Amino acid sequence: MEVDDRTLASIAAYDEHADAYQQLFRMKRPSTSVHRFAEWAGRGALVADIGCGPANDLRLLSDAGLHPVGIDASLGALRHARLLMPRHALVRAFMHDLPFPVDTFSGMWLSSAFTHLPRAQWPHVFGHLMTRMGSGPVYFSCYRGTADMELVDDQVLGPVHRSQATEGEVQSLLDNHGFSDVTVELRGDPIVDRRRPWVVAMGRR
Repeated sequence: MEVDDRTLASIAAYDEHADAYQQLFRMKRPSTSVHRFAEWAGRGALVADIGCGPANDLRLLSDAGLHPVGIDASLGALRHARLLMPRHALVRAFMHDLPFPVDTFSGMWLSSAFTHLPRAQWPHVFGHLMTRMGSGPVYFSCYRGTADMELVDDQVLGPVHRSQATEGEVQSLLDNHGFSDVTVELRGDPIVDRRRPWVVAMGRR
């Protein structure tokens, strides 16, 4: 799969602003979802934090008793992740081409991981990720809406392109890959405007 130029520009923005991004988000993480995810995965489970950025969620997953591997395409973000977690497994890779065998992981953490992908690529990328996971839970979050690589001025990253999805689309994404106990809910954006909703989903197989 060819990486969209707009996606590459977003990766470059994370390279440049990784420190500011880490500072803004480090105290505003989905702790409740982390604990539920960890319960479903089981203590000591090897899980993937896709689009881990500067490791804010990676640390929570580790503290919850999991063995998370941080995966991101941004070298700048991974450098900051290394400062936060110096002995932790970190891998630079694109989501559509993970360098891991089939069924490596027992859970996938996808917090805003698809935000900077064109919507047409979501099913293919999600399907590829699911081949790298056997049984276990998935956590998925994204902005709510129908925008497809809309140009926005992010308060930290500057001009980036952002995609969104509806609750039904996220539900279908999980249903189509055999997940059960699926929950899909709306949560307010804790950073910019709580009136701006996120779609947050969890399921397991």
